[in-house]
Amino acid sequence: MFNNIKNIIKELGHLTPMALVMVFLPMAGSIVLMLFLSPIGEWFRANWELGTIVYLISTALLCGLSLVPTNVIGLVGGWAFGFWLGLGLLTAAIFVASTMSFFIHSRISGRKLPDFASKRIKIDAVYRTLMREDYWRTTLIIFLLRISVIMPFAFSNFLLASARVPLGSYILGTFAGMLPRSAAMVLAGAGLAQLDPQSSRDIITLFMGIAATIFSIVVIARLSRNALASITEREPEVEIVPMAQA
Repeated sequence: MFNNIKNIIKELGHLTPMALVMVFLPMAGSIVLMLFLSPIGEWFRANWELGTIVYLISTALLCGLSLVPTNVIGLVGGWAFGFWLGLGLLTAAIFVASTMSFFIHSRISGRKLPDFASKRIKIDAVYRTLMREDYWRTTLIIFLLRISVIMPFAFSNFLLASARVPLGSYILGTFAGMLPRSAAMVLAGAGLAQLDPQSSRDIITLFMGIAATIFSIVVIARLSRNALASITEREPEVEIVPMAQA
């Protein structure tokens, strides 16, 4: 078992450390952001005209470079700008961030993941479902991956770009899948009286909002996983013939 894992890591090459970075770097950024949450949010609210521009650009860059997750940023936007403006800014920033991240990861990862998948029948079946179906099927699968609570924004950017999914399906699936998650976090932030970690009342409100958000997304994610499994099971089995040795 350990030898198999070791071989897989070896075959994936630089994708393994990249995947780990995409998981843990946004977590570290979230901790740093939480330390300055109150002054940042207050500045955005007090200077909302300039703040909207700064928020849009900084969110796009920070999320696009996988430095912070979208959830904490969504809370700040909801508190500082209200639900509708905060959601509009966050959605626009996510669009820019995900597109930027797609091109960065596509360039760095190359064809490492498709080549790895082609050597394994089960993995290749999932990969073919994601890559070789029609436009709407591919978009649907990306939507299901995006809406799942277990798929962080930065890691799913990395995974989808490494899998070489079509850009059109990537953008549409990302927009549709991230919209409910973004709306839930912005709504939770807009419901706070103060963006103050020292306020016990607001902390309770914050955690209640996050708990409700996670609960609703988990329910949707469970249905999404069932749909994704059903799509994969309908994919016909294809025998992979190894290439002849030169």
